[in-house]
Amino acid sequence: MSRLVGERTVGALTVAVAIHFMDRDALFAAARSLLRPGGGIAVVTNGEPLWTQDTEWSRALRGSLERMLGHPVTARCQTDEDGRRRNREALVRAGYRYEETSVRYDAPLTVDDMVGGVFSAMSAEKLPTDQQRERFSAELRDALGGRTEVTETVRVWSQCGVRDEG
Repeated sequence: MSRLVGERTVGALTVAVAIHFMDRDALFAAARSLLRPGGGIAVVTNGEPLWTQDTEWSRALRGSLERMLGHPVTARCQTDEDGRRRNREALVRAGYRYEETSVRYDAPLTVDDMVGGVFSAMSAEKLPTDQQRERFSAELRDALGGRTEVTETVRVWSQCGVRDEG
């Protein structure tokens, strides 16, 4: 990473949901040398994935997704409490002072938003064909009983590791 900034330091680095693809310990340790004292690294995630929430519309989405994939869907992208615990522990192990905050809000969510959210969480090699996507969208619309919009309660978490002086 130092190739990018040379001998300089930065005030902040951010990482989002993609943290679950990374080696947290290596990332957080390497980032320390790039951060000025008082700077930090922030991991921002948005809580429960669309398909694991405890709502009628989420259960309909999960059912449609499971039928399309042919197996139960339990993946959480490590945005749940266990994933946040892993982030917290790795930040502390790397020598950061840990701080956490969250904000909660309600947001309208269309069927197209749900479909896009599901497919954005899949790796490229697992993405369905155009025809499968169309079938999935139609099945989801049926499962939602004709509703075109639902309300999602979103909780966005910011987990910060602050590099103290020295």
